[in-house]
Amino acid sequence: MADFEKLPSLDFFWRFQQALLFLLMTSHASSPRPAISSPPQDDSQTPHLLSLKVMRLTRPLLATHSPVYYEQQQEKSSPLVEGLEAIHISDLSASHPIQQGGPVNIRDFGLGQMLKLPSAFGNIYLGESFSTLISFNNETASDTVYDIGAKVELQTSSQRFSLYDTLTTPQKTMSPRASQDVTVAHEIKELGVHILVCSVHYVTPDGKKRHFRKFYKFQVSNPLAVKTKLNNLVDGRVFMEAQVQNVSAGPMYLERMKFEPSDYFDFEDMNQRQQQQEGDEGSVFGDAFIHPQDVRQYLYLLTPSTSSPQKDRIARTTNALGKLDIVWRSAMGDMGRLQTSQLTRKAPVLEDIEVQPIDATATSIINNVTTVDRIILENPFQLKLKVRNHSSQSMHLVLSANKTKMGSVLLSGLSSRMLGDLPPNASIETQLEFFPLTPGLQRVGGLKVVDTTTGYTKDVDHLCDVFVLSNPHEQLGVE
Repeated sequence: MADFEKLPSLDFFWRFQQALLFLLMTSHASSPRPAISSPPQDDSQTPHLLSLKVMRLTRPLLATHSPVYYEQQQEKSSPLVEGLEAIHISDLSASHPIQQGGPVNIRDFGLGQMLKLPSAFGNIYLGESFSTLISFNNETASDTVYDIGAKVELQTSSQRFSLYDTLTTPQKTMSPRASQDVTVAHEIKELGVHILVCSVHYVTPDGKKRHFRKFYKFQVSNPLAVKTKLNNLVDGRVFMEAQVQNVSAGPMYLERMKFEPSDYFDFEDMNQRQQQQEGDEGSVFGDAFIHPQDVRQYLYLLTPSTSSPQKDRIARTTNALGKLDIVWRSAMGDMGRLQTSQLTRKAPVLEDIEVQPIDATATSIINNVTTVDRIILENPFQLKLKVRNHSSQSMHLVLSANKTKMGSVLLSGLSSRMLGDLPPNASIETQLEFFPLTPGLQRVGGLKVVDTTTGYTKDVDHLCDVFVLSNPHEQLGVE
């Protein structure tokens, strides 16, 4: 009996049943879903009603063919040889003779007269226009798809461009076996990997919203390699040679090569020569058609801008020269445009005092007759100089000569003279007389300019070169 007395009473069981029923009612009220449900179906595993095809748009190529050759057999011949001889397949010129002086036929280059589509995606280069055809297809035989919206984006390492977007204005319906084609284009302005992202949204006949996304990755390469060679002159001018190499897989034609200097330079294009007979211009460095790995050279003369003294000073110390704007066409006429980054140099050191001859002209007086650019042995000649103050302070300058460094051309008259005060960014001109002692090509130098205020000294060991004639009747040899 003691064991039965320890059992719970009926009242306890009734209370436990009421509490359990309350908990079940509370859980049903807080969640609309049933307590036991089937696992959710993965939408990505279900075949889609729409399909997506992406094809690159590019120009076709001319088909090439390899001619079939065979050896003629004099003793016996086979039916194959007889057939080849009948159509003259071993000798193309026998059936289609080439006319001398006539128009060039495309077959002369081994190219057929039919076009062929590229078998691969091909190369995409910086500056070209990337075009693609995107086709949306309803693959079903009896189901109509509703509210079709699509978005096409081109993603680079730094930017994302929207090329096509109909998500806000979707197409109402698409019938079974129907399709919609869209053409998008974008000018490629970055190197590296590009990803074409295509997203498609639609509604199934039973009202279910579905979507899928596809990625197409391609690499953008550089079609041209540009190198520069520079020669900085003492007067601030710069000779810039630009070497342009075709690093693409096919030939190209450089339609335009334009140099855009920085704001502190004026420039002269030295790549064109004037043809006197025909009256038109021709390239100095050959034609503009370049094969892969070929190099074309272009030369430009940059002169510091004379619009203001401040621009002249900046032009002499800046490392930015300008940009090249290049337009080319591929073998089939596709156009590309490329602008280089800023072409730079290692800026030369600008000294406080600059001494240079004015136009490097010399004037001599022979028998009371003044001649220009004819320097005669043991006859004095005059040479104009320009001294410029590039510092930020005023200078009081003195010009003197060091005869031990002058060589065969000596300074006539006093060995030193006062140039006077020279403000910042200003220049002064003076004329010196020299006396040549030896015929031939001689160096003019051995000068020194001293600022008496600060003690700054500028040595001019080499000013220019002059050619000294032995007598007035000697002529300069010109080829």
